[in-house]
Amino acid sequence: MEATQIKFNFFGQVYELKADDPEVDVKEVVEYVEAKVREQETSNKGLAPHKMVVLAMLNVGKDYILARHQLRELKETVVSKTSRLVAKIDSAMD
Repeated sequence: MEATQIKFNFFGQVYELKADDPEVDVKEVVEYVEAKVREQETSNKGLAPHKMVVLAMLNVGKDYILARHQLRELKETVVSKTSRLVAKIDSAMD
């Protein structure tokens, strides 16, 4: 499996992002981070670029924690519903 990579310009600096995981679309990662920075540029005009990046990364972290929490809840729901379904099937077979 070959690594995917992309070069992008971020505040005048060129970066290269590489991902070995086939499920990771590095272009999507870059677009997501750039969108978060643009949100900060819009709501915090005149803020130094490095501060915008810090605020954007904090928002990325918040999004990650929220997604992780939602995934955990989804897994718990699936396990619970699956267990109830298995119990109903078992009781119907008795």
